[in-house]
Amino acid sequence: MSAKPLFLRFFAMAGLGLILCGPAAAQTVGSVTRVQNQAQVGSKTAAVGVPVQMNDVLRTGANARLQVTFRDGTLLTLGENARVGIDRYVYDPAKSKGVMALNTKGAIRFATGKLNQMRDKDVTVKTPAAALAVRGTEFWTGPIDGQYGALLLKGKVQVSNRGGAVTLSQPGYGTDFGGPRR
Repeated sequence: MSAKPLFLRFFAMAGLGLILCGPAAAQTVGSVTRVQNQAQVGSKTAAVGVPVQMNDVLRTGANARLQVTFRDGTLLTLGENARVGIDRYVYDPAKSKGVMALNTKGAIRFATGKLNQMRDKDVTVKTPAAALAVRGTEFWTGPIDGQYGALLLKGKVQVSNRGGAVTLSQPGYGTDFGGPRR
């Protein structure tokens, strides 16, 4: 038997395997740990234990709350009528690397877990009005009185937009950073 037919059969079987198995499974980055009223994880109704995957969009309705615990222990809590897209998540303790990028609309509370302990870390939360660079922290951000703002609860967070940048480093301090961009 010649090598060419075996080679062709191998690729035909590999192609069939891809067709039968579909695209690679999405990476699970955490799970729902608390739900109050109507919330969604992607197209699924949120319930305790539902896995959260890379690129999922989390949503809450009126009077709703949703808490997600990421693999590293980071806690993300969405307030009512909030939306959070999980754009990127890497937790690799073996390489001491941690990356998280969230895209938010509405009120959230964020508390870093072990990502903060990574040597190579980059945690960013984007809102409609500014981006927050997280430095081992716990903070709240969301709309208040027609503007977006951030309140530092613990640690340090840098808030920046087209108007400039400010670093919050004392718990209890906050900043307003304007209304949502259109």
